[in-house]
Amino acid sequence: MTGPSAIVLAAGQGTRMRSRVPKVLHPLAGRTMIDHVLAGLAAAGADAVVVVTGHEAETVEAALDSRARTVRQDPQLGTADAVRTALPEIPTHATQVLVTMADVPLLPADVFTSLAAEQREANAAIVLLSAEVDDPTGYGRIVRGPDGGCRAIVEEADADETTRAVREVNAGTYCFDAGWLRANVENVPRSPSGEHYLTNLVAMAIDGNHAVRVVTAAQPALAMGINDRVQLAAAEHVLRARIAEAHMRGGVTIVDPDSTFIDAGVTIGQDARIEPWTTLSGETSIGDEAVIGPGSRIRDSRIGARAHVWGSWVEESEVGDGARVGPMSHLRPGSVVGASSEIGNYAEVKKSRLGARVRQHHFSYLGDAEVGDDVNIGAGTVTANFDGTNKHQTVIGDGAFIGVDTMLRAPVTVGPGAKTGAGSVVTRDVPAGKTVVGIPARPIELRRNRRDDELAEDEPPDA
Repeated sequence: MTGPSAIVLAAGQGTRMRSRVPKVLHPLAGRTMIDHVLAGLAAAGADAVVVVTGHEAETVEAALDSRARTVRQDPQLGTADAVRTALPEIPTHATQVLVTMADVPLLPADVFTSLAAEQREANAAIVLLSAEVDDPTGYGRIVRGPDGGCRAIVEEADADETTRAVREVNAGTYCFDAGWLRANVENVPRSPSGEHYLTNLVAMAIDGNHAVRVVTAAQPALAMGINDRVQLAAAEHVLRARIAEAHMRGGVTIVDPDSTFIDAGVTIGQDARIEPWTTLSGETSIGDEAVIGPGSRIRDSRIGARAHVWGSWVEESEVGDGARVGPMSHLRPGSVVGASSEIGNYAEVKKSRLGARVRQHHFSYLGDAEVGDDVNIGAGTVTANFDGTNKHQTVIGDGAFIGVDTMLRAPVTVGPGAKTGAGSVVTRDVPAGKTVVGIPARPIELRRNRRDDELAEDEPPDA
């Protein structure tokens, strides 16, 4: 049996956000609102998902990037009209259709599953989600009959004093019998404002003696939509707490969840330790037993097992098993640090690949470099990779020793086992095993020979 199909309503303008960005594209824990909704539907086994766009349709559709079918509602004539617009894209074999809003990113997948199960078991025309809230202002109230079943949804504008006191409200998420929905959505009457609302389908089903069931949200705050930036911040707090708890229950130590920020796309291995004031964002993965922080920021990067990134930034890079980065280091995009390497205080690496057991301890910059295994990078070393027009590569072979304050003018190659003296400016390739010194750097034996010749010239003639 296939899962239910789903329609996500994302056509609204969201004026209360006061934003140039479409409301459904505002980020929460590294994903947009609508991405969280789509993830929830996928986890609930939704077989096909159609997103209805309207306001800033091109922007929303581009952000979805073909991850869901889309249809445009133009003009925008209410929620029932949006569903009517989407139904032709729902597979004809579908027996259930979930309908939800794109601004309910906290709704757990098990809510969709519960709605679908209730619809199937009760053979109901509609199962709707309700929530008990402290302040129901602005929401349609759920009016129940003597048997406890749903008798109607009454919009606030139409409610009397007694009905307005009801705190159970319509959360805007439904599961429909697909056949019944197809047969009736075209008949939803037009409201005085000229729009067609899904809530009218409830009255139509009850009038036709079809079953309407209600599932009450166990956590009302998770079922309600986000309308402004205050609610957006509150949702961020809830979502990040949920993410941190899931990691901790999976075997990760998070020392202080309140000061730790972990995006939804992050994976963390068992027995890893996340120290305070750490941010893990994007599609980052942290290996088993790694230690991150305090005060680190990792974005779209892979950190190996038992690695330690201490008080540093890592962006779109890889850190090998057992490596140590920081404090105050910066790995810029495209960097790879090999296993058991050490990147220390105020060291920067950009678009470079460092082998295993490399030591780059402090005050240095490697850009567009290829560094072999067991290389020492002395303090103050700089690869001069930019000539004003193009970037050039520096290659450093296995076992090389780069002395303090060396400048490597790319393109240049330092061979395996070669050495540079302190303060050298390397402008030519250094052969394997050779030692170069000076400005410009030359093989040390040439420097010695020349010095010996100069000393010999300065000696007085024999008496």
